Amino acid sequence: MKRFLFVLALTHSVILSASNEYHYFVDLTQAENHKLQVKLLPPAISEEEATFTFPAIVPGTYAIYNFGRFISDVKVIDKEGKEIPYTKTDENTYKIPNAKNINYITYKVEDTWNYTLKKQETKDDIVFEPAGTDIEAQKVFVLNTHGFFGYFKNYLDKKFVIEIKKEHGFYASSGLSTIKNGINTDTVVAESYHKLVDSPIMYNIPDTAFVEVGGARVLVSVYSPNKKITAAYIAKNLASVLDAQRQYLGGTLPVNKYAFIIYLNDKPTKSGANGALEHCYSSFYVMPEIDSIYIAQEMKNVAAHEFFHIVTPLSIHSEEIGNFDFNNPKMSKHLWLYEGLTEYNAHHVQTLYGLIDVDKFIEVMQGKMNESQTEFNDTLPFTFMSKHVLEPKYHTQYNNVYAKGALINMCLDILLRYNSNGKYGTQDLMSDLSKQYGKEKAFKDDDLFSDIEKLTSPEVRHFLETYVAGNKKLPLKEIFNKVGLIYNEKEEIEQISLGGVSMGFNPQTNRAVIFDVDKADAFGKKMKYKDGDEIVLFNGKAVTLENYKEVLFGFLKDAKTGDKLVVEVARKKKKSEKIKTLSAKVAPVKTTLLNNIGVNKEASEKQIRTRNAWLGLSD
Repeated sequence: MKRFLFVLALTHSVILSASNEYHYFVDLTQAENHKLQVKLLPPAISEEEATFTFPAIVPGTYAIYNFGRFISDVKVIDKEGKEIPYTKTDENTYKIPNAKNINYITYKVEDTWNYTLKKQETKDDIVFEPAGTDIEAQKVFVLNTHGFFGYFKNYLDKKFVIEIKKEHGFYASSGLSTIKNGINTDTVVAESYHKLVDSPIMYNIPDTAFVEVGGARVLVSVYSPNKKITAAYIAKNLASVLDAQRQYLGGTLPVNKYAFIIYLNDKPTKSGANGALEHCYSSFYVMPEIDSIYIAQEMKNVAAHEFFHIVTPLSIHSEEIGNFDFNNPKMSKHLWLYEGLTEYNAHHVQTLYGLIDVDKFIEVMQGKMNESQTEFNDTLPFTFMSKHVLEPKYHTQYNNVYAKGALINMCLDILLRYNSNGKYGTQDLMSDLSKQYGKEKAFKDDDLFSDIEKLTSPEVRHFLETYVAGNKKLPLKEIFNKVGLIYNEKEEIEQISLGGVSMGFNPQTNRAVIFDVDKADAFGKKMKYKDGDEIVLFNGKAVTLENYKEVLFGFLKDAKTGDKLVVEVARKKKKSEKIKTLSAKVAPVKTTLLNNIGVNKEASEKQIRTRNAWLGLSD
């Protein structure tokens, strides 16, 4: 019976192939050692020699990953059942002669999450998990489609039909509307390779929930290996931010279906990072399977960012993105728009609609100022960095898109609102650019500033040329003055501190962790903290994700010179840990406050009006 069905499928596939479509077959039930077999019936090839290839890079990653590294045992079979010899020209590409006579191609795919680096490879070659693939037999399959399916050069725009045999009870979570679900086999259809790559799929026993937002049906799908967190819980926590985003975008959304596909990991990732990758109709997340309160706020921040990508790049994108070259990419100059504006919007929307308070928003922006100024080249022109981001010299500056990129758009938002008496900001600019361009119309990289000037003013064009294309530091003092705020880049004060060390959180032990002790101030040195110390008790109180602000900031608020701070820490020693008691008398230390922001009590009516419009405050 199985063989009969397979023969029928093959016969049908030959017919489809003759009608100029790719037809792929994958059997998830045959996964072995994190590998799967893939079979392709290709479209009709008109060239004598064909180029079959896998992507070197995909949209949204800004890194060369060479997905052909994970492909092995490639066999090209002709219509007589004989192997066609091919030439592998690089990690991703196969030159196939006698291409008109190809019957089918088979190969094996190894997943990226469990891949062992070769001797010549470095940590930079690890694929960021949300862009990668995972094959866990009978548990879960992450099909970022660019990691499984290749294409023929000059045949990107052909239809892709993919038949996926699945484990019993498994469900395909995706933003695609063209998945036909069967009992044992699903059929996935994508109009082109660009559409296919834009559509990650996760297969597992389903845990899903739906949210209706602005005319769109939003799927939340979760794989939580230890069942700690449910799709219903995440959907409930995302509902408020999604509704705020609907309002932020004018009341409706430019999509009618969207999917949050979420893999919660109970072990560290190989890349050492967690996060998400955006797509036009979905976003795929790899996040730690930890405390539900922590994951809820993290998901709000990350999901708000990724969800706003339905504007950029879906409705606002350059030709470099619209005609993306998967193997020889040409990068756009405008990461300040694609990632920077998106990151700014993700936090601004939560402020504007009351999901976080103004102080928290300002704190987030201050953190981005500190990061941009201390960890990156703050005078490197952003358009130049964007254009050259794949080059090693400039790739290290990429993460500044989430710091200075967001600040660029904060400044732009304030400038626009100041010049319009609060009536026009980056929200309105996004809307106008979406109408001017749209899903099917890309802008020319060199024309964007001129197009924005036509919608706004020569002053805005000057700002973009000077601070985005130019090498000038952002005029933060001048910009904050427009909303009645006083900005000081550096300010020397004396104050009681926690010791000047940084703190993180260990989800496995549910304890705060101390690190960066080399940056400890005089009080921190008296406390004798060590990197990796985990706080057991802080002045007799346990520090948790729920109470850390109350405990730590309560101490800073109430402590007086001469008081004693007692901190019990768990200090690791080889494979064990020892409880140590650290203590010192509280004393103020000289501190340099960076990027301090205060309120100008003598602000003009226009400044106050602009500030209220910017932050969603009542007049």
